Amino acid sequence: MQPGRSKWLRRVHGTLGVISALNLFVLITTGLLLQHARLFRLDERFVSRRILPSHYRPQDGEEGVRADIVAADLHSGRAFGVAGALFLDGVTVAWLLLLATGLVMYFVRNGGKTKSETLA
Repeated sequence: MQPGRSKWLRRVHGTLGVISALNLFVLITTGLLLQHARLFRLDERFVSRRILPSHYRPQDGEEGVRADIVAADLHSGRAFGVAGALFLDGVTVAWLLLLATGLVMYFVRNGGKTKSETLA
């Protein structure tokens, strides 16, 4: 691969990594909360309306929304409606591009050889 293309590929790879890191943090955190919802008693806790968007689940009342529902909606992207789902689709494509660019960079660096072939 030409040096200019390699630099461009690394820049794309790094930029996608930084952009998707925040979303990955949210997915990991909410996934952990959902996995241990009973331990954290999320069904007994509420997230205040002061920190939630005004249009989010108005049917749940003025006090707030149960924490387990908020965690599930953040995890799935439903908390932000269609835009949230589309954003998660974009992040999924970004992760696929990260995987692809990482593999390309790995094999270009090693000239297509496996680790055992480079040691020999």
